[in-house]
Amino acid sequence: MFLVYLNAEGKRNSVHLASRASVTFGRAAEADIIIADTKVSRIHAEIKPWDGEFVIKDLKSRNGIFVNGVRAEVAVLKSGDVIRIGPTEFQVGKEPEKGTGTIIREVTAEMDEGKKGYRTILREIVRTTDEQAKGRKS
Repeated sequence: MFLVYLNAEGKRNSVHLASRASVTFGRAAEADIIIADTKVSRIHAEIKPWDGEFVIKDLKSRNGIFVNGVRAEVAVLKSGDVIRIGPTEFQVGKEPEKGTGTIIREVTAEMDEGKKGYRTILREIVRTTDEQAKGRKS
C-alpha cells in the first residue's frame, strides 16, 4: 500500500508503507513525513502494520487526524481512503500513479539493461496508442 501526497513545494510524493516498520507524521525533524504547520504536533500520528493491514493512530495531538473527513483516534486503512493531518491530505492506494518522469526512467532503465531496444519501445507506444484510439471509436 502507498500514501500519495503533495509536499510543501507542491511536488507529488509517495511512501511505500509495506517497506517500513512505521511512518510518523509531524512538524519535528524526527518525523518521517514533516508537515510544517502550527496545527500539526511535533509527532502527530503514526501508521503501523497490524495483522496484515495498516493502522493509523493519532498520537494524542491537539487537532487530531481525519480519515475520509471523520475525526479518528485509530483507523484501519484501505485503498481509496483520504487522510488529513493539518492542511495536508494523503491518498491511500495500492500503488502510486506513474507520472511521465517515472515512465521515462523505467523505459531508460529497460534500454540500459538491454531488455528492450528503441524499436521495441516505439512499437509498444504505437500499439498502445492504436488500442486507445480504437477504444474511443467503439
